[in-house]
Amino acid sequence: MQEVDLATFNRSYIHDIGVRKSDENVKIAEGDSFTKKLVRKLELQIYFMMNKIEHQNLVRTIQGVHDKLRKSLHMSQDTDEVWQEHIKEEELRKKYSSAMLKLATEIWVEKECRIKWSYKTCIDYFYHGGLERYLLRQKRIKGLQKTNCIIEDEEDEIKSIYLDYKEKLKLLDIGSCYNPFSKFPEFSCTAIDLTPATEDVLQCDFLQIDIQKNLDVEANNHSNLILYEESFDIVVMSLVLEYLPASEQRTIFCFKAWQLLKQNGLCIIITPDSKSMHSNAPMIKSWKLALEKIGFKRVKYDKLTHLHCMAFSKVCKFSEVNITNCKLLSDLLYIPQDFKSYSDVSSSVDRNEEENKNVCIQFSELPNEDLF
Repeated sequence: MQEVDLATFNRSYIHDIGVRKSDENVKIAEGDSFTKKLVRKLELQIYFMMNKIEHQNLVRTIQGVHDKLRKSLHMSQDTDEVWQEHIKEEELRKKYSSAMLKLATEIWVEKECRIKWSYKTCIDYFYHGGLERYLLRQKRIKGLQKTNCIIEDEEDEIKSIYLDYKEKLKLLDIGSCYNPFSKFPEFSCTAIDLTPATEDVLQCDFLQIDIQKNLDVEANNHSNLILYEESFDIVVMSLVLEYLPASEQRTIFCFKAWQLLKQNGLCIIITPDSKSMHSNAPMIKSWKLALEKIGFKRVKYDKLTHLHCMAFSKVCKFSEVNITNCKLLSDLLYIPQDFKSYSDVSSSVDRNEEENKNVCIQFSELPNEDLF
C-alpha cells in the first residue's frame, strides 16, 4: 500500500484551507503507522468539513442581519423607523456580534488583513514621513511651495502638528466589535459598537450620539459616552458603513468622523468587495467625492483581493456641509446592495451560489490576534 505523503497532506489540509491558530498541532506525525495515519486523515477531513459548515453558518448570521435591515428599509422607506426597530432587536444584534467575534478571532486565512493594513498606514502617515510628504505635495499643488525647501515658519507649523509627536495616537474604532487595535502600543484606543462583543468596547449608537464642543459638556446624549470635536488622531470605520441600510446614515457617520478628527488626522475606511479593482471603480470615485465635500482628502487607496482600503486626511477646518444638510451627499455614498430589489412576499433574501461564495470569502479576511 502507498504511504501517505505527509508534507503534501499537512500543507493541503492545514495551510491551504486556513485553520485556527490553535489547530497547528493536528498534523500527522512521521512515526505514526499507516493505519493510524489513514484514520487521522479521515478525522481531519471531518474536522475541516465541520469548520467549514460553522464558518458558513456564521456568515449566514451576519448576512441575514444585513439583508433584514435593507429589506425593511425597502418596504417602509422610513430610515428612522427601521433603525429604531433594529435597536429593539437586542437578541438578533447579540447573535450578529457573537458571529463577528468568532469570525474575527478564530477563523484565520493568511491573506491580506484589514487590521494590518490600517496599522501600517497609520504608522507610515504619522511616524514615517507620510504626513510631511502629503502636506508638501498639497502646498505645491496650491502654488504655495515655490522652492524645494520648506519655509522655516511653515516647517515649524508642520512639526508642531505631528512630526515630533511623542504621545500615543488617539484612535476611535467605530463598529469595533472586539477592540482589535488595543494590542498596538502606539495607539490609545476608544472602541465603540452598537452591540459590543467584549467588555473593553463601549456601547454606543453612533448615529444618535451628539458630538460635543470642548466646553459643551452639558449637552444631551443618547449614551453615557461623550465624544468631543477634534479629539482624535485616527478614526477607523472598518466593515461598518455597509452595515447601515441607508446611504444617508453612512453620510452621517463620515461627517461625524470629520468632526471628531484633529486637523490632518486620519480616517480609515474599509469596505468589502470581491470583484476586480475596476468593477466598482465608479462607487469608489463617488465615495471619494463625497468625503472631499465633507472636508477630507484621500491620501492612500489599495484594492486588496476582497477589500477596498482607503485613508483620508482631514484637510479642511470648516466643512461645506453640516450634520443637517450632509444628507444631501447621501446619493454619493451608495453601495451595490442599495439597488437590490426585495420582494414583499418572502422574508428571506435568496442569493446565488457565487454571491454566497463571495460573502464567505469577504468575512474570511477578518484577522486573528497574531498579526506580527
